[in-house]
Amino acid sequence: MNSYKFETIAIDKKARVNKVNINGKEFLTPIFMPVATRGSIKSLPLDYLQNSKILLANTYHLYLRPGLDVIKRSNGLHEFINWKNLILTDSGGFQGWSIPNKLDNSGINFKNIYDGSSFKMTPKLSMEIQNILNSDIAMILDNLVNIDASYENQKNAITTTFNWASEARNIHTNKNQSLFGIVQGGLSKELRGISAEQMISLDFDGYAIGGLAIGESSEDRIDIVKHTVDYLPKNKLRYVMGLGDIKGMIDLIELGIDMFDCVWPARLARHGKIINKSTFFNLKNAKYQNDINPLVLDCYCYTCKNYSKSYLRHLLINESTSSWFYLTLHNIVQTENIIKEIQESILNSNFDKYKENLINE
Repeated sequence: MNSYKFETIAIDKKARVNKVNINGKEFLTPIFMPVATRGSIKSLPLDYLQNSKILLANTYHLYLRPGLDVIKRSNGLHEFINWKNLILTDSGGFQGWSIPNKLDNSGINFKNIYDGSSFKMTPKLSMEIQNILNSDIAMILDNLVNIDASYENQKNAITTTFNWASEARNIHTNKNQSLFGIVQGGLSKELRGISAEQMISLDFDGYAIGGLAIGESSEDRIDIVKHTVDYLPKNKLRYVMGLGDIKGMIDLIELGIDMFDCVWPARLARHGKIINKSTFFNLKNAKYQNDINPLVLDCYCYTCKNYSKSYLRHLLINESTSSWFYLTLHNIVQTENIIKEIQESILNSNFDKYKENLINE
């Protein structure tokens, strides 16, 4: 395992702030990780993410394009994309759910979405890819199934995930890379508990609660996370994958979750939806045509410091791709700023009041 230091420095009920150091790079939790699927974020140069501590990249897509030979020449993804901070790579398991495929006990048989050729993502290949990417945090290959899948399908999924996790744990030798396990089990508390205990038995650096943010209600998500988090070690990072809306994150931070990722802020931006605290508004609305105020009055991102709603709406309607840069930057920075405020509220034992004020604004 790599250089990994973990210290909980504040707890407010279950919400917590941890100070984590991986490979000499320090960050505080809770933390939101912008998603750079192919090593980039659409329309937004990574240079502008000056306060982002961890970037998430996609193992499946980078394996196909640009391919491992290209990234090898740069000695890994950090140099290839010129990113100085931490990188977490997913495993390809999500694509096993989102892209048509055939799955068996040894892996996931995919068709290459670019040229139609076939390949099999196995726990071994996923680890080999992530080793070449040389990310700071790698995820095991997992078996993700629909949230409403039958009990038997969910049971088979946690068994497969555990087998693949065991294989990945034995294969993984990159001393510069932490390895995280993933808990599956759908909406079954029984299976979530079994899966969590299986992952803990393999002693990973951190544990993700997977199989959420794929169509379940917020009430079901909270119920499952509340149950599952009690199984997870207090001295390890806890990560809910694929969630990035403010309300969703703060509900789970309250339960002790540390890490989140999502394409949501960037995707909202490309549709003209602007994050403002716990909600968002549509910049295309005519009422903003003559609004000379920034997107959010108390936001100090580059966009809000320099441009008005009126101008940005003009770009969005007439030069849509040029607007994506400004709006994506705002949405990601706004998300990160709120997470920082949440950290401060926990440090000041004021989380409940902060959450109430945020949701009611």
